[in-house]
Amino acid sequence: MLLEMTKTANRCSVCQKQLGTSYCTGCGVYFCTKDFKSHREILFSEMNTLMTHRNDLQDKINKAAERNNSHSPLFAQIDEWQKMMTEKVRLVAEHARQQVAELLNSKAVKLENDFERFSQELIDLKETENFVEHDLTRLKYMVHQFNHELKQLNKPLTIVLHTELSDRLVWSRLIYAEERSTYGRIHQRQQQVKGKIIK
Repeated sequence: MLLEMTKTANRCSVCQKQLGTSYCTGCGVYFCTKDFKSHREILFSEMNTLMTHRNDLQDKINKAAERNNSHSPLFAQIDEWQKMMTEKVRLVAEHARQQVAELLNSKAVKLENDFERFSQELIDLKETENFVEHDLTRLKYMVHQFNHELKQLNKPLTIVLHTELSDRLVWSRLIYAEERSTYGRIHQRQQQVKGKIIK
């Protein structure tokens, strides 16, 4: 009787004729050898189908990532920002060069202008012969002053450049990217609407 119960209990779940000699832990039933092979072939076929779907998904993900990376207008915006910042830096540097040139040349230009006026006055006085002792004394003093200014002009100027140290700038905060959640804005609007209704 025990042998008869075991034979009935372990019958193939597919054909119900043969003794179930193979047990599938996945579905929890017994199979005869022939039906177990068929059962495994079905499982292998499903696995192959899943692998095909996985490969298709991988291709789609790769194409989407490639498309997003290469065609995003954000990259063009970053390039434009870089050009704009480079141009601003160039303009500031050019302005600083002009300031240095003006500081270096300002005394020389003043000396040349003053000397031009002095020379013209000297020529006019000599041609008109309209001068007296105090004019000569004043002109001699001016020659002395020009010599003194010329000596000062040959001394190096102390010009200091004031630059913003790059380590004090937070370069990563000049431009950066962040994702804005549309869900957060929708949720925030819903909260605002609820707040208005409650009030």
